Formats: sequence, structure tokens, C-alpha cells
Amino acid sequence: MSTVRHTSRFEFSTVRMRFESGGQRCVGTLYRPDRPDDAPVVVMGNGFAAERTFGLPRFAERFAEHGYAAFVFDYRHFGDSEGDPRQLVAIDRQVEDYRAAMAAARDADGVDSSRVVLWGVSLSGGHVFRVAAEATGVAGVVAQMPMLDGRSLIRSMPKRTLANLFLAGVRDSAQSLLFGPYEVPVVGDSGERAVLTAPGVKAAYLDLVPEDSAWRNATPARGLPGVLRHRPVTDLDEVMAPAFLLAGTRDEVVPMAPVERAADELADVTFVTLPADHFDVFGRAFEAAVGHQLAFLDTHVR
Repeated sequence: MSTVRHTSRFEFSTVRMRFESGGQRCVGTLYRPDRPDDAPVVVMGNGFAAERTFGLPRFAERFAEHGYAAFVFDYRHFGDSEGDPRQLVAIDRQVEDYRAAMAAARDADGVDSSRVVLWGVSLSGGHVFRVAAEATGVAGVVAQMPMLDGRSLIRSMPKRTLANLFLAGVRDSAQSLLFGPYEVPVVGDSGERAVLTAPGVKAAYLDLVPEDSAWRNATPARGLPGVLRHRPVTDLDEVMAPAFLLAGTRDEVVPMAPVERAADELADVTFVTLPADHFDVFGRAFEAAVGHQLAFLDTHVR
């Protein structure tokens, strides 16, 4: 087996940072290269029901080794950030948290506030376009395996699974005030009752969870209808910043058709496909994925 080697141009340090969103404390980690003194900063949010430690540090380290600061943060309800119930996926709150994280990154020492890149994967790959459509001074947008259209998820799901998720959401909303949240598993094997059940997804997702994480394979069901109604594809015509899209031709979690349509609609886009499934960017396809992203950043941001 051959070993892929990469060249690190800079050393980097990490700093734990706190910021406020919606009146609650959020927590992130800033990866700051030793040079240049005013590095561009990549703001990084994770995917569905995931914490900032799930696969993102590897990307952040690589960016920092190449002279880009990276700010990886936990949404409210996840990881080190505040918010109850735990592990609730609340779309509008996450977009609000992303805006707050961007503001915090701009204020950090050692970064160039005029060169901010929004980075997302899976669910947050849609968030970045919602934020970029409204924000000023965004130098670039990076979205890999992005979830851009909840309607496409609805069409791709078995009707029984879709009905069960909506019923679970109604049950959680009805009982949560008196009895606490009604939760469903985040990932499961094919045929199990869970949100994500495509072949291989359960093992690939759980492999990203650090041993010391308090994360549980569960999410309050009230957030699921919002995910299925989420349509950041409608914001694309407002995005003027250069964008990088990465899609996997073997992705069974996020339909590829909305990503292809997005590539046609965005004003300035680099569109790359890899023979990869949804989680390969954290594993065997990592070098290809991060290499393309660094090339994009060097062209449009540095």
C-alpha cells in the first residue's frame, strides 16, 4: 500500500474560543498558523447531528498547515456548546450559530477579517449558502456532499420511513414539555428505525465519533420535519462569492441532482465530483477532497 505524503508549510496552534448565539454560549476551536500574521480564516460547521470533533479537525489541521486559520465550532445543543435538549437539530438556530461563529472568527487575533471562507459538509453544506446569501465580505464558500434541498430527500426516502419520521416529530413536539424529548437514532443499519440508514452509513458515522465524546446516537425528533423542509437551494442566486462544490457519485445519503443544479446556478463555481460515498471525504477520499479545496482557496482567497 502506498502512502500519500503532504508538505506542511506552517506550524499552527489551537485556541479554545467562546461566543454567544441566541443568548447561549457556543464553543469552538481556532487553528491558527504561525504565518502569515493576517491569515484568511475558514469557518467550519459539521453535518447532521454531529459535533465539531467528528472528522473536522483533520481538515482544519491541513488548512492551518497551509497558512489558513480554521475555526471549528459546535452548534447549540451539541458538544461543548449550551442548549437543551441535547442533540436537537434546529435548522434556523444552526444558521444563526453559523453567523455568530463567523463574527467571532472575524474578531479573533491573527486572522484577516476581510478574507472569511464558509465551509460546510452534508447538512452544513447547505447552511453555508444561506449565510453567504446574506453576509458581506465572504471570500469563498466550500461545500462538500452538501444537502441543498429537503424535497429531494423526501423523494428519495421510502414512504414508510418518511411517515415514521414525521409522526416521531409530532410525538416529540407533543410530549416534550411534560415527559422530555422523544428521540430517534441518528444512524442505523438498513431496515432499522433511524434517520440515516443507507448501506454503510452507521459504521462510517460512528467511526468519526471520538472515544471520549459524550455524544449519543439519538436526536429529538421535533427537528426532523425542519430538515426535510430545508431548501438552501433557493438562496443560491444571492451568493456572489466564489463557491466550491464537491459531490460523490456513490453518495446514497444526499441526492446528487440538486448539487448539479447548484453548479449551474451559482455565479462563480468550481464543481468537482469524486467516485466516493457520503463519508469517504473523511477517509479514503480525504487527500483528494482536501487537495481540491486547497487549490480552490489558493486561487480565490490567498
